[in-house]
Amino acid sequence: MTIEIFQLTAQIQQWLNLRVARHLAAQAAKFSRGQDSDNQTVNA
Repeated sequence: MTIEIFQLTAQIQQWLNLRVARHLAAQAAKFSRGQDSDNQTVNA
């Protein structure tokens, strides 16, 4: 029973890490797009 709890915990942790990674990647892409448009308007 203990090993199953550890395996489930590892699966949940992996799932959460993936969710956080996707969220951070989306935020980085959004921030990058925002910075690019800001730079274009300043440089134009």
